[in-house]
Amino acid sequence: MTYPTAVGPATVATSGGATTFRCGNATVTLYTNSAQALVEARRILYSYDEQPAGPAAWHIYLTLDPDVSSSAEAITNGRRFDIGPQTYAYERAAGPSSTFWVPDRCALLHAHQEARKIRVRCATAEAAASWAPRLVRQAITGQLLAEGMVYAHAAAFTVREHGILIAGHRGRGKTTTLLAGLHHLGGDYVTNDRLMLHVSDTGLHGYPWPMPLRAGIGTLAALPHLRHRVPADQRALPTDEKWIFPTKIAIEPDDFSDLLQRGGKVASETTPSVMIWPHLDPRRTAVSVERVDPDEVHQTLLDTRMFMHDPARGTSAHINQWLVPGPAGEITDAHLQRTAAALATRPCYRLHAGADAAALAAAVGALLDVREP
Repeated sequence: MTYPTAVGPATVATSGGATTFRCGNATVTLYTNSAQALVEARRILYSYDEQPAGPAAWHIYLTLDPDVSSSAEAITNGRRFDIGPQTYAYERAAGPSSTFWVPDRCALLHAHQEARKIRVRCATAEAAASWAPRLVRQAITGQLLAEGMVYAHAAAFTVREHGILIAGHRGRGKTTTLLAGLHHLGGDYVTNDRLMLHVSDTGLHGYPWPMPLRAGIGTLAALPHLRHRVPADQRALPTDEKWIFPTKIAIEPDDFSDLLQRGGKVASETTPSVMIWPHLDPRRTAVSVERVDPDEVHQTLLDTRMFMHDPARGTSAHINQWLVPGPAGEITDAHLQRTAAALATRPCYRLHAGADAAALAAAVGALLDVREP
């Protein structure tokens, strides 16, 4: 395949930039002629290490090109991929080298799997800024999946050397438990929704899948230090309506420090020592905790694929490796089996609680023998 003219190291030195991102052994170098795109990648990918541009497993060349929409390759008659909420990519050529046109995000992408290169032309600076972190993250994740990691639909934080993994399907209370724990117990923020889990000779480790935090207004209103983030026109809603309000509020990585207390920081990895399955009901007035049998933990993790799939309601969280695919299904299943077995050796608790963030955090602290300072 002949690629369109793309930005390279000589170009970005004067107009945009280049940098290498790392997570574990996965590396991606991003070259771009859009300064805004580079800033956005650095902002969103909060948990990746950054180093000067250099050798990497994957290379992404992102070009700001206002004329891309008039390209002969910008067509929608190919195979269609669902790549996000109401967003589709149209594949013009398949195989080791593929071309995708994404009209809703004004981008033409060429992916060469064997060369491990992605070349992107974006019509606007906003489109370039949107694509930069997404493509780096997908190339990093593809490598992590190949190394044996698996997705988990989970929040996580660490407090006094305890790694707390909060897992469950949508709407069970992962974010509320996370934010309540950080506020009342302190500790380091790891992730709100996705964790990449890896079993190796050194044990079980978790790495964030970096993204903004999204919280419901019921959760924000229950935490005094975050109430100001509830939109003004929603503050007067009755408490019950706040908890079921469908729209979530994004807290960007730039503002994660607002979630932390007493010297807490944003961490790039964690070692899970305990797992919590929250079942929050705002109408509940008492907190109860029950230990989950390891066999049930293991089987549930397998049946739900680490809570990424909800057998009752369908997909709970999307795995969308459409551009940089992970390993074959049987390999992924083997990785899942190994990770579920390792995680089932950690104590797991089912936690039933209401809207009282302090009581919720106290229950978590009691499990760890950690109390609010």
